[in-house]
Amino acid sequence: MAPQTGTFDIAIAGGGPAGSVAAILLARAGFSVAMATLPPHAPRFEGLSGRVAAILARHGLPLAGVGPAAQRHVSWGAFQGGQNSEHLADRSAFDTGLLEAARAEGVSLVYASVSSVRPDAGKIRLADGTCLSARLLFEARGRRAPRQSTEMQRTELAGPDTISVAGFVPPQAGDMETPRIEARPDGWLWSVPMDRDRLWLQAVGAADSLGQTGGKTAVAALWQTVMGETPMPRRPVVHAIVPRLAAPDLNPRCPRLGDAAVALDPLSGHGMFWAVSSALMAVPIARALLSGEAELARDFYRNRVAETFWRQARVGRDFYREAGLKTKFWQERAAWPDDVPAHAPDIRPHTAMRVVVQDGHLSRREVLITRDAPGGAAFAAGQEIVPLLRRLNGQPLPDAARFHSTVLPEAPPQAAQAIHQWLLSQGFTEGAQIPWDTANRETDPCNYNPAA
Repeated sequence: MAPQTGTFDIAIAGGGPAGSVAAILLARAGFSVAMATLPPHAPRFEGLSGRVAAILARHGLPLAGVGPAAQRHVSWGAFQGGQNSEHLADRSAFDTGLLEAARAEGVSLVYASVSSVRPDAGKIRLADGTCLSARLLFEARGRRAPRQSTEMQRTELAGPDTISVAGFVPPQAGDMETPRIEARPDGWLWSVPMDRDRLWLQAVGAADSLGQTGGKTAVAALWQTVMGETPMPRRPVVHAIVPRLAAPDLNPRCPRLGDAAVALDPLSGHGMFWAVSSALMAVPIARALLSGEAELARDFYRNRVAETFWRQARVGRDFYREAGLKTKFWQERAAWPDDVPAHAPDIRPHTAMRVVVQDGHLSRREVLITRDAPGGAAFAAGQEIVPLLRRLNGQPLPDAARFHSTVLPEAPPQAAQAIHQWLLSQGFTEGAQIPWDTANRETDPCNYNPAA
């Protein structure tokens, strides 16, 4: 499809879930949007969590190619048995569904290879030499996105080099009943039965397993290192999946979404959630940048990206540690990125200023930071949290009925009850002094070091 002429409000490079969801939401918000991408081609499957499916449904986004939830069997060190559930997602069908939804929302969808993104010129150059021009660009080409320019780029933080090899294999004894994930001495595998005759099998190993030969021989060597005698797929899908913080700083002319900003280890199970949730920030960031509020956009982006990277890198590290294996593959990943807990146990509730989304726009608000909300929570059930706590003026937290009548009488009972329940979930206790620091003190999310 040839691109429309003229200049768009927004042009997006890349049409995976991050780019497509962003395009849809931006178009719904009233922006003129163009998106350049290649159509899905090779078969690819992955697990999609229930909360991702819920987010997509809440925003009226299609779930093409997404199957029902199935419990996953886990063989991981001392843990053996059923754990969690996941939806099998056919990425070709899923991505196509999002692309068609974008077209239906009025996005100018261009099926073409992107040769370059030029933020200073406001142009995305396509392989045929034509350009998409826009007031604001978004980079959403995932791990294929080039590194940021020198003036934008701090030292990129990346984990151990990791390779995924996946594809269809014949039925394997004992593997055809349920999705499963299994730790092996030199890597791990994920498998999902597709039908009686095929199994989708993904093997993950260290990049040094590829050796020096390159090509098919190297891929076969990695597969054998992880899978032993299990036959390799005839048409393997090979991806580099090293986790990395690719873009800690916002380029105000070209914000990054999804893996182009933060690429996560698939073991954390957070990749698709980050792709979709990062797309949700496209509308408020675009509004801020196009209205001259770049500082708000920078702070919001940096907090979101840093928090996601550090927490998920540490969650992945803890998964590797739980396997209890001592080979090089496991030891390298059990030591990266550091020894800081993924969930800090000693956060005393306190306030800090953060940039949050309010009614689709960015604003700076005082938030409550707790152990379960280390990034800060500004609202609960539509009400600002910190002003409500200040109304208590240091008094103990009352029961739900008195909380409604004395602290939030203007709200419906259901809203007051929801906020009271949320406070209890954060560690507050009825009848006890609220243990929070009322003095505002800035903290850097997830121990992110801006000088790194």
